[in-house]
Amino acid sequence: MLELPPKIGFYVWIPIFFVFIYLLKTLILDPTQKLLDERASRTTGAQADAEKMRDEAAEMQAEFDRKLAEARLAGSSAGDQVRRDAEASEHRILDQARTDASRLVEEVRGRIEAETETARTALKADADALAKLVAEKVLGRAVSS
Repeated sequence: MLELPPKIGFYVWIPIFFVFIYLLKTLILDPTQKLLDERASRTTGAQADAEKMRDEAAEMQAEFDRKLAEARLAGSSAGDQVRRDAEASEHRILDQARTDASRLVEEVRGRIEAETETARTALKADADALAKLVAEKVLGRAVSS
């Protein structure tokens, strides 16, 4: 039943509640948010690096296309032998560009996968530790893993 004015115990619990909220924010929420912000910035940095590498690959492709167009023009005006040499050069350049592009894409994928796995591992460890800490705080006793 509601009593007016409330019993003295009600007034004791109010500051305890606010102290608990302050401790929860200070010890758990703020460090966790900081950690998540740092991870987000690292992930964004990795994505920016991948985007930069994609741009470089596109520039290499544009350069390749320009050189290919020049080679075709020279090949068509110089005769059959020059045309055959240009086509062989075209195939070598194309194969090299494909090899370089594939290597670059695989390298970026590998780095992104490694960084993602590292972040997942760190988040898992942090989540387990945080869950244990929260359980200990809520239960008021030590919790075994």
